[in-house]
Amino acid sequence: MDRLERITAWKEVDQPRRTRENQTLAGVAAAPVDQWERNHAIEVSATIDQTQIERARRILGQRLVRDGHEESATGHKVTIRFPHLEDVRALLPFGNTITVHGPTEARAHLRDLATDLAHHCAPSPTA
Repeated sequence: MDRLERITAWKEVDQPRRTRENQTLAGVAAAPVDQWERNHAIEVSATIDQTQIERARRILGQRLVRDGHEESATGHKVTIRFPHLEDVRALLPFGNTITVHGPTEARAHLRDLATDLAHHCAPSPTA
């Protein structure tokens, strides 16, 4: 689903709007939200530093679910929903400000991605 704050311009169309018979806007909007909430293959449990929680909300949007607004000295406990394991790469920009607790395959995939990135950015032997 698109985030409304990303809309920078729009143009009114000349056609009248069409509504579905016997349906409300809330009902129509609820269907894709329900599908999206059920259509995720992996739920990542993590702690995000307090300094990064607002940034995480902006970047991850509805994928980020705070676990009962639980806050500790180390940060906020969260669940992040992804449709595919590969999508956990969205957590790389948070670096060491996020601790992924599980599942194991998400931690392993992030470790592999970070290792590949470190090797890619390492100075060449001839430098």
